[in-house]
Amino acid sequence: MKSCSVSDGLAIFKALGSPVRVQILRLIQEKEGLNIKQIAQSLKLPVTTLSPHLNLLAEAGLIEFRDEALTHGTQKCCYFAKDWDQLLINMALSGPALQIYSAEIGVGHFSDFSVTPTCGLATSTSFVGQLDQPRYFIHPGSRQARIVWFTTGYLEYILPNFIPDHSVIEELTVSFEISSEAPKFCDIWPSDITFSLNGVILGTWTSPGDYGDRRGKYNPSWWFPFLNQYGLLKKLTITPEGTFLDAEKLSDVSTGQLALTDQSVMKLRFSVLPGAEHPGGCTLFGAGFGDYNQHIRITIGYRPENI
Repeated sequence: MKSCSVSDGLAIFKALGSPVRVQILRLIQEKEGLNIKQIAQSLKLPVTTLSPHLNLLAEAGLIEFRDEALTHGTQKCCYFAKDWDQLLINMALSGPALQIYSAEIGVGHFSDFSVTPTCGLATSTSFVGQLDQPRYFIHPGSRQARIVWFTTGYLEYILPNFIPDHSVIEELTVSFEISSEAPKFCDIWPSDITFSLNGVILGTWTSPGDYGDRRGKYNPSWWFPFLNQYGLLKKLTITPEGTFLDAEKLSDVSTGQLALTDQSVMKLRFSVLPGAEHPGGCTLFGAGFGDYNQHIRITIGYRPENI
């Protein structure tokens, strides 16, 4: 889920304010990887008419262009941007708009851990040490990991917080690709994954499974087909109204309760508790693995403390 103010959402509203562009967006969702000529043919539009529509959708963050190799040269293909699939609009027009700070951290950049097998880490080129050996989570190569998994325990990350001095955090959003962790894989393998910040439990979400029915779109060629392949893109958001996972409210824990400022050290923990009803593990996918080709993304909405 993406949240925005009325003013911040203007580019999105403009992009969606045309039946032609909505039709283009639906086509790209259904058939990813179409080039511009294929889209023009499907919609019976001249390429010169289509191009401005595509540019508006891209500027709004609804689609993205990727250059893909051909036998001779490259072609520009269109993909649906999957960073979010729902939009929450804050209709309050009074008060100052929030300033935004964004950052990314790799899944191997955890600051603390305690894990049990099955567990492991891998970079874009190889496993880090031996599988099912928690001691390799402190291996120097662990920080280069692009995928990490464990059965019970936790991984904790210190979130970047480099907003201006004397600022108050009104909204914190963390986006990540995640699944359960089964031996090898199992598409139906529920796992109760608990999220907490600075020791305060934000809520628990039950991951449906550990997916391996097909290869992850961005997995390296060496990644074995009998291992977990991809996850679900989830967005954890803490607001003044509570904590949400996508559009579902997890708890009443708010940014006001957490009293987050520019001086806050924010420790986000992903846990699978041994006593959980479904202790089915956790896998975090970073850029170069899974379906979304992203690290853990952090977005902070803040304002000066005197407003």
